[in-house]
Parts: sequence; structure tokens; C-alpha cells
Amino acid sequence: MKSLLQAACAAALVATLVSAPAQAQLQPNDPRLIQDRRDRAIGVWYGRAAEDGILRDIATQPWNANWGDQFAGVTYSGRITRFWTHFTLDGEVGAGYRWGTDTPEAWGAFYVRFDGFPWRNTLLTSFGLSTGLHWINRLPEVETGTAAQPEPNRSKWLHYFSPEIAFALPSAPQHEVAIRYAHRSGIFGSFNGVWEGSNVLMIGYRYRF
Repeated sequence: MKSLLQAACAAALVATLVSAPAQAQLQPNDPRLIQDRRDRAIGVWYGRAAEDGILRDIATQPWNANWGDQFAGVTYSGRITRFWTHFTLDGEVGAGYRWGTDTPEAWGAFYVRFDGFPWRNTLLTSFGLSTGLHWINRLPEVETGTAAQPEPNRSKWLHYFSPEIAFALPSAPQHEVAIRYAHRSGIFGSFNGVWEGSNVLMIGYRYRF
């Protein structure tokens, strides 16, 4: 029930953003206009899963994490709207596979991105945050616990939160390189009482068309 309520809240937030005035007063030569016109994108990703640790520690000190499963995936996304000039809202669906745990996974999410950095005419940069749902067929050990200390609450469906930073050259803004932390978690027990989660650090290439 809590997860359904969260999904309804997320949908209401998205509806509010979509209905917001698209105050996109960009100059005609702004490279972001090319991205907006190319409102669909496909991406390919490669990464490694952290065997332990929390998102904050992995994000600030990735060299101290214990890296395990290899990950490869693909995404398809679409730009929904631009609002407040420097913000965009995208929808994304993705699928991937983890070697080690040997399991497929999939997700669907909305991304809010900011691309108004002052150096954008030298290096087009965007920072995004997501909210959505993530499914995995076989839970990694960091979510199940060990035989001696098993996790009592588990779920194949968890929340998908994925901070991302992407770069593109102003001369070719349709080609993006991105780094993201794909984080699935129970949002403090909101999903079937799950408090644990797992993280994948990945790098990807995205083409807008």
C-alpha cells in the first residue's frame, strides 16, 4: 500500500512539472535546443555493483568500495518538457544484466535535469536525479544478507534513485557521455519493510535523435 501511495505521489509530482509553464527562453544558437528537438535517446551502459556500503560513501569515495558484479544495460528515454529555462523532465525505461549474481533487471523512472551551468558553451553539462521503480529477478547478497545473518525483509521491486552527470560537446550535443549511480532501496522500509539496497556505478553513452 505504501509503495502504491508513493507511486501516486510521484505521478502527481510529474503532472505538476509537466503542467508548469515551459519558460524555455533559450537563444537560437544554444546547443540545448538541439537536444530538445532530438527528444528521444538510446543509451548503452557498463558498470560494477558495490558489494557493500551506502550510496553516500560510494559516491564520495568509490575507490574504497568493494566492487563485485559486472553490469551491462540499455536505456530508452524521451524528453517530456523543458521548464524554468534550465530544467528538463525526461522519462526512461531500461534493462540490464548482472554477471556474478547472474540476473536480469529492469527499471522505469522520471529524471529531472539541470543544464544551466555557466560553462555550457564550452562543455554542455547536465545533472539529473530520478525517481522510479526497479525490478531485479535475483537479489544480490547485499540485499539478502548471509546465511548467518539473513535480511528478514526482501523485495524484487524497490525504489530507483539514480544521480547522474552527463557531458556533451556544444558542437555535437546529441552525443552524451554520462556517469550515474544506480541505487535501488526500500526508502527506509517503505517497500515491504526493506531497509537495505544495492548500488551500481556505471558509465554510458547516450545518443539523442
